[in-house]
Formats: sequence, structure tokens, C-alpha cells
Amino acid sequence: MTQRPFDGLIFKLEGGGKVLEPTPWDEAKFAGDYEALEAINWGSFTDNFVIMWAASDQDWFNDEHWTAIEHNVRLVTRAARIADCKGVCFDAEPYGTDPWQYQDAVHRETKSFSEYEAKVRERGARFLEVIQEELPDPVIMTFFVLSFHRDLCVPMNPAMRAARLMKHHYGLLPAFWEGMLDAAAPATSIVDGNEGAYYYTDSRQHFEAYHTIAERARYLVSEDRWPAYRSHVRVGQALYIDQYFGLRDRKVPGHYMTPEERPQWFEHNAFWSLYTTDRYVWCYSERMNWWTNKDVPPGCEEAIRAAREKIDKHHPLGFDIGPIIAAAEERQRAQRASKPDE
Repeated sequence: MTQRPFDGLIFKLEGGGKVLEPTPWDEAKFAGDYEALEAINWGSFTDNFVIMWAASDQDWFNDEHWTAIEHNVRLVTRAARIADCKGVCFDAEPYGTDPWQYQDAVHRETKSFSEYEAKVRERGARFLEVIQEELPDPVIMTFFVLSFHRDLCVPMNPAMRAARLMKHHYGLLPAFWEGMLDAAAPATSIVDGNEGAYYYTDSRQHFEAYHTIAERARYLVSEDRWPAYRSHVRVGQALYIDQYFGLRDRKVPGHYMTPEERPQWFEHNAFWSLYTTDRYVWCYSERMNWWTNKDVPPGCEEAIRAAREKIDKHHPLGFDIGPIIAAAEERQRAQRASKPDE
């Protein structure tokens, strides 16, 4: 893998990763992970992250639950320290029970949304404190922080924003991140990975996203935390190989491109992601395997190398993806028109 055009990995542990589960894990479950990680020689991989997941049926107001959660967070973060990782990756998407939705919260009949926000903010602060106790000055890599709420990242009446968050399935997530800002040590950084960049077709979208994350997203935290936001939050970008190479079950423009055009779309997005990130661009795929070289699309690896080389040498991208995208979208529309029942 170190021969691939990457600088590191996001990896999971056999011991577990759903750290918000409200029952304490047995540390012995991680013995094999700790032993393996201590022996790893990363070679050229300089930036590695252990992943944590957010799905949970925990009760934000239950201190016993949170004693268990802190224990679980500590066990996973310890793995990151043993492996000499840059930090941890926290995936806030709930692949299971959603802890971020107020509408389904246990105490929604007796506790207001603002009361929930205050408690979630408190828990977010403690979440990061535990990580920092195990791993000083960590990078908290995420797939999205506040970029997910970009429609709310504008000046508006605070009561109106709260009303919209109260109905949003990620409505409590901004409070959690604000709590992390409360607790962030001077050298801790939080990377908003901007998962929405998966689908970009124009360089302007990358620049707009940078401005949203770096500046406009501050509207989702208290004004007194704006300096902390500027100090700790970093802009990341994302790439989704299955999208560009037409590997998804759902029909996307990549399905309607030629084999020569698909790597160009990927190179375009890799180039502009690297151009508009503070440090990290993360790459996701489902229907291929970098480790075994199984189903790696032709031109995929070369596209990353080409984009990196152009950025490193301060060269322009050198081509316009617009006509390729437009032609693919037109072919997609034509097929839909010919098959109206799909």
C-alpha cells in the first residue's frame, strides 16, 4: 500500500469502534489490536487515523452511559497513540440509531432543544478531553463537521436557526462540535472533511465549500467561540472513486462517460481538492480494493499521481472537465427519457 499515491490510512480496530455505545468494553478485546499496532512500520505513511463511529442509543443525560462512553473512547484513542497516529477519525454518520436527532430523543417531552444542546455541548467537550488525555495535540479527522448544514450557515434569526435544527436529523451535531471547540488544546485541530465534495463537477464548488467551512460555518457556533473555530477547524476535501468510474448501483454521470473520460473527472476532482484543502484529502471507495488490486479502475491511480504532481509543481490542471460532464449528463437524461418508468 505504501507504493500507492497516499500518505496514510484511516483504519478500524477488531476490538470495536462504536465508541458511543453506553456499555463499557472489555479492554482485553483490544489486546490483539494493541500488539499488532505496536509492531507496525508505517514506512512512508505519515498520517494515519483510527476510526470511531457515532451510532448509539445512549442517553445524553445519563452520566453512567457517559462514564462507559469515555472508557470506550479512551480504549480506541489508546490504539491511535500506540500506532503513532496523527489522531482519530470520528464518523458522525449514524449507521444505526441516530444520537443527533432531537425529535427522537428520550427526554424530548420534558427537556427543551436548548437544554439538549447544552448537555450535548458538555459531552462533546468531555469527548475531546478524553482523546487529548490519551493523545496530546491530536488531529480529529471527520467526514463532515458543519459543512453538512451549509443551508444554515448564513445570517439568520437565532430562533429560526434553532427551530430548523430541532427538526433536522443532525440537529444536535453542531452543539457537539462546539463542545469540542470548548475543550480543544492549543495544537488540536478538527478537520471538516466535506463529504459533499464526492459529487462535485466544477472547481467553483471546491472554492465555495472552502469559504463555507472556513468562514460561514461559524454561524452554527456561539459568537464567543468564533476565535476558537478559526484556530482549530481545518478544511478537508473528499473523493469517491465509485462516483467517477460508474461503479455505483445508482446511475451517475460516471456511467455515461467513456473509459478515457472517467479518469479525467477523477483527476479534475483530485486536483481541485488538493488545491482547496488546508491539508487533507480523503479518498473513499466501495467496489474496488487497493490492498488486493482487485477491480481498481484503469487510470484511477494514475489520475491521483497526475493531480499530485501538478499541484506539487504548481502546474495548471490543463483541461476543462465541463464539456465531459455536460455530455455525460445529456446521455443520462436521454436514457431516462427513453425509459420513463425507471
